[in-house]
Amino acid sequence: MIDIIYIFILFSLFSILVLLKQRHISMSSRVMISLIIGVAFGLIVRLTAPDDSITNLENILSLLGSGYLAFLKMLVIPLILTSIIHAIINLGADNDGILKTVSFLTCILLLATTALSSLIGLGAGVFFSVGSGMIMPTDAAAPSHQYNGFIDTLLHMIPSNPIAAMTAENTVAVVIFAVMIGIAARTLDTVDHDKMQTFRELIASLFAIVKKLAQLVLRFTPYAILALMSLMIIKQGFALLSGVMNVVAAMYAAMLGVMIMHMLLLMLFGYHPLWYLQRAAAPLFVAFTTRSSFGTLPVTEETLHNKLKVNQVIASFTPSLGATLGMNACAGVYPAVLVVMVLNIMHIPLTSSMIISVMLVNTLASLGISGIPGTAYIAATISLTSLNLPYAVIALVQGVDPVIDMGRTAVNVNGSMITALITQRLARKSLAAQQPQSVEIIAS
Repeated sequence: MIDIIYIFILFSLFSILVLLKQRHISMSSRVMISLIIGVAFGLIVRLTAPDDSITNLENILSLLGSGYLAFLKMLVIPLILTSIIHAIINLGADNDGILKTVSFLTCILLLATTALSSLIGLGAGVFFSVGSGMIMPTDAAAPSHQYNGFIDTLLHMIPSNPIAAMTAENTVAVVIFAVMIGIAARTLDTVDHDKMQTFRELIASLFAIVKKLAQLVLRFTPYAILALMSLMIIKQGFALLSGVMNVVAAMYAAMLGVMIMHMLLLMLFGYHPLWYLQRAAAPLFVAFTTRSSFGTLPVTEETLHNKLKVNQVIASFTPSLGATLGMNACAGVYPAVLVVMVLNIMHIPLTSSMIISVMLVNTLASLGISGIPGTAYIAATISLTSLNLPYAVIALVQGVDPVIDMGRTAVNVNGSMITALITQRLARKSLAAQQPQSVEIIAS
C-alpha cells in the first residue's frame, strides 16, 4: 500500500513537470527544478518508508533513470560520427588547416586547465588538512584496470577496429576514425565530385536524423533527473558522508575553485559568465546527475551549437575529446587532493618540487588514460605511484565516491564547454573565413 502511494506521488510530480513545459518554462529551469524535487522526494521516502516496502518504486525509478542513460549512450557514437564528418566535409575549400588549429587549441587548453586544477586541488587539500588523524589501509586492492604506459595508450587510440572502438566506447578512437573519413571524403571531392556529392547528401541526412533523435531523447531529461536523484537519495541518503566529510568538503571546495577559474577564463576571453551559465545549465545538471561525461555528450554538443552558438566543428570535436582527455576534476582535482591526504597521513611535508611534480604528472596522466574505465582511480594511482606514495588511500574514499563523482563529472563537462568557447574565440579568424554566419560570439 505504501509503495502505491509513493508511486502515485511520483507520477504527480511528473505531472508538475509536464505543466511547467506547457507553460513554456525553459529546459534549464525545468532540469534544476526536477533535481530539487528529486532530492526532496528521495529524502521523504527514505525517512518515512521501510526499505522492504518500496521495491516497486525503486524498480520504476531505476527503469526511468537507467533507461534514459541507455538512450543517451545510444546517441553518442552516431552523433560523433555524423557530426564530425558533416563538419569536415562542409569546411570551405581554403580552410583545411582549421582542423589542425582546433585540435591544437583544444588539447592545449584541456591540458593547461587540468594543470591549474591540480594546483587548486593541492591548495584545497592543504586548507582542509585532509587525511589528518587517518590511518592508511593495508588491504586495499589494486585498480581493476591498469595503466600500461603512454605508448600503449597511444596505440589504443588508433581505431584498428572501428566497430570494436565503438562498442568499447573509446571516443578518442571514434573521433580519429570520423576525422579520417572526413578528410578522405574531401580528398575524393577533387577526383570524383559526383560520388562525393552523394556521400555529402547521405551524411547530411544522417546527421539531421541523429539530431532529431537527440531532441526526442532530451525531452525526457527533467523526468530522468528526478528519477535518478530520488533513487540515489533513497538508496544512499547522506549517511555515507560520515567519517570522510572533510575529504568530500575539500573535493567540492576544489571543484568550486575550478569552476571559478573557468568563469575567470571566460571573462578573460570576452564572455559574460551569467550569459554562459544560463545556457550551459542543462548539460551541467545532466552531468551532475548521471555521473557520465560520455553519456552527457549529446546534451553538451546540442548546447554548444544551438545555445552557445559554437561552430559545428568545435561543438562536435571538443566535447568528444574532453570526455576522455584533460579531465579537470578526474585527472586534476581528485589525484591532487589524494596526494595531500597521503602526505598528511604519513606526516610528509608538501614541498614546492612536489607541487610541480603533481601538476606535471596529472597533466600527462590525463593524456595517457584516455578510454580506460575508472578514469579517476587510474589517474590517482598514476599520480601516487609516480611520487612513490601508496595508492591504498583510494580505499578510504571509495564509499563516498558516488557523491564526489557527481561533482567531478559536472566540472569535467564544464571544462570541455569553456574550452570550446575559448577555442572558438582564438580561432575566430579561420572560422569567419569558413562560415561567417556561424561564428556568432556573444561577449559581455
